[in-house]
Amino acid sequence: MKINIPFIKHIAELSRIKLSKDELEKFTPQMKTILDSATVVQDVNTEGKQPMKRHIPFSTLREDEAGETLTQDEVLKNAPHKELGFIKVYGKVFGSIEES
Repeated sequence: MKINIPFIKHIAELSRIKLSKDELEKFTPQMKTILDSATVVQDVNTEGKQPMKRHIPFSTLREDEAGETLTQDEVLKNAPHKELGFIKVYGKVFGSIEES
């Protein structure tokens, strides 16, 4: 599938989203990166793996109770790449380093 500006414009129209020319130019390579990332999953060896079919009823789940949490500094202390208080992720799945 060719990801280009007319394709993104068509998807935006189907989604009832109005995009400016600048937004179309910005989002087209981003959408290509996202869709290319999904193809990485196709390379995973699933030989001998059965599809997940088990349904877990909600009645068997534990109650959701708030517990002790980490501070933002504790969460970020081991992250190699941080920006504006968030972990910045790179790699094969997420694409190369992009400017924000």
